[in-house]
Order: sequence, then structure tokens, then C-alpha cells
Amino acid sequence: MSKIKIAFILSGLGYVNRGTEVFFTEIMKRLSVKDDLEISAIGGGKNFNLENVKYTRIPCPKRNLFNNFPKIKRIHLKHGHDYEGLFFAIPLIPVLLTKKFDLIFFSTFPYELLAYKIYRRLRNPKVKTVFSSGGGTCFFYSRYFFADCVQATDPMSTEFLAQKFNSVCIPAGVDDNVFYPRRISRQEIDLPKDKFVIFSSSAFDPIKRLDFLIRAASQIDNAYLVLSSTGPQEEYLKKLGKELMGKNIKFLGIVDQETLIRHYSLADVYCLPSKIEPFGLVLVEAMACQTPVVTNNSEIQKWMIKDAGSCIDMTDINSLIKALEKYKDKETAQLTGKKGRENVLERFTWDIAAEKYHRLFKKLVN
Repeated sequence: MSKIKIAFILSGLGYVNRGTEVFFTEIMKRLSVKDDLEISAIGGGKNFNLENVKYTRIPCPKRNLFNNFPKIKRIHLKHGHDYEGLFFAIPLIPVLLTKKFDLIFFSTFPYELLAYKIYRRLRNPKVKTVFSSGGGTCFFYSRYFFADCVQATDPMSTEFLAQKFNSVCIPAGVDDNVFYPRRISRQEIDLPKDKFVIFSSSAFDPIKRLDFLIRAASQIDNAYLVLSSTGPQEEYLKKLGKELMGKNIKFLGIVDQETLIRHYSLADVYCLPSKIEPFGLVLVEAMACQTPVVTNNSEIQKWMIKDAGSCIDMTDINSLIKALEKYKDKETAQLTGKKGRENVLERFTWDIAAEKYHRLFKKLVN
């Protein structure tokens, strides 16, 4: 039996290790052991090495070089990764024309589309394309967009996309053998033993509304807030935190995965205070580590969380304070955390996602 040849294409592969890059890598890792699949990857970095996956590198300028470039909304150049996508897509065309794939899986819009259209016209008219939307729907109204299937991470986005595309719901996940509660003491990671620890690992960006979380935490008796990440608001948040919480706030910066998991595990509650969040993988990570979560009451978050935490109106600071304080009760926190771990094992692991992709790819090609 001939194998189905699948290409995972993403410019950040091999040098960026977050978000979509982690997702692509975890799915490839699991699909590469399937007897009926042959997995290839095309990316822009030097450091991609995955067993059973053929990797082709397309050297291109990295996104951080474009941070100060002008934002040209009309042609979809609004961020550094947009510019990176443009410079990646051009040399992608001749590389693709030397290869034979049955299916292309991609997540970058819009510049790569030209490469896939040329590939379909000149190399393989039967090739199937699957686009991972990552929860976003900005391309929905574009007349340039095409794909044989669009993957979304939640039922609401899937239903919306189904108005125009063949769409399927496959949520992101975690490796439950990596993300699990660590049985260590708080002293081992320099956390106060007798404080009510609130943790958040969101980017220091205005859309994440971490200043709102700081203001809420400052009004909770005995609270200790831990923030992990970096971003444009770092200086502002550190100043605000010192003013409102003094020594009861800690900034970790960017940390490795094990340090992150330890903080998930030893926090009393995890909070994602953003009002708009297409999925929120950090919520799944926290639930996997058996920690209650508090987040916005959007339909997506309520579908994700179920009874593993609290979904509240994130414009109301009193609601946030009340929701966080709920988990001062150890019994409530432990029971909620246990439900969160069960929720992840039933719905949000990479193994579950990979099996869904396996079935989808076979169905589209065959």
C-alpha cells in the first residue's frame, strides 16, 4: 500500500518554539509513526529535528527583524510574522515544485496561497490543502482564500466557517505525560508557603489585560501574584505591581517548560484575564496540572472549561475578585482541579488531536 504524503509547512519551524510551531511539531511526532503516512516538514529554521520526518529548510529573514517595519494593513503586513511569511512564501514556490505531496497542511495566510495555487496548477492538480485557523477567522471574507478543509479549535468557530468552507473541529491539546501536577514543595521554586498564589503566564500585551488582574489581586487578602512572560507592557506592569502589591508579586520572565509546569501545579488558581481569546492553550495546560482556572465567560471558554473553573464577566473587577477567592477553599480547589485534569484527558490531548487529523487526512485524500 502506498503511503499518503503529507507536508506540514510553517515558516517558524526550527527556530520558534511556541503556539502553532509546538502544535505542528506535536501532531507530526504522532503521525510520523503511522504506517500509511509519510510526513514531511518545510520551515525556516535550522533547529528542526524530528524522527521519521523529512525536513526541508527555506532560509528567510526572521520575524523579529521586521518589528519596526511599517504596518500596511491593506496587504496584510501588520506584524513581524506577516513580513516573515512574505519572504518565506517566495522561495517556497520552487522548493514545492520539486516535490510530490498528496496533502498540504498550513497555517499562514495569505502569501503562501500563491505557492499552493502554482503547485496545484503545475505539479499536482489533485493535491488537497488543509488550513489550520488557530481560532481566527480574519480570512473568511477574502476572495483570495482557498482550502479543501479548514480546521478550527472550537465548535463555534467551526460552525461559522462552515458557512463558506468544509470545516472540522479539532481542538489543540497538551502532552498529558508532560503536563501533570508536580508533587513538590513551594519552597523549591521560591513561592511563599502561606500565601494564596494566583498564577498567569499570558504575554505582557494590552489585550491580555494583566493590569486588570493586578488590580483585582491587590484587593484580595493574603494574595501573591505570579506572572510569567514578557512583552510591550512589561515596564508598566512591573511599576503597577510594585505600587499595588509591593513584595506580593513576582515576575518570572520567560521560563522553561518544567518551571512553567511547577508554577501551574503549585498555584492555588490560574487566571487568564483577556476578554478576547480564540482558544487559550494555557488554560488547558493549567487544567492538565490540576489547577482551577478563572477566565472570561465567552462561549468558547465556557465550552472549554466546563466545571474545571470559573468563567466570569472580565469587565467586572468584583466578579473577578469573587471568582479568585472561591479557590481559597482547599477542598473546592482540589475538587475543581481534579475535574480539570479529567476534562483534559477526555478532550484536549495531542494524542486525541492526532487521531482526528489522521482520519481527516485519509478521508480527504482517498
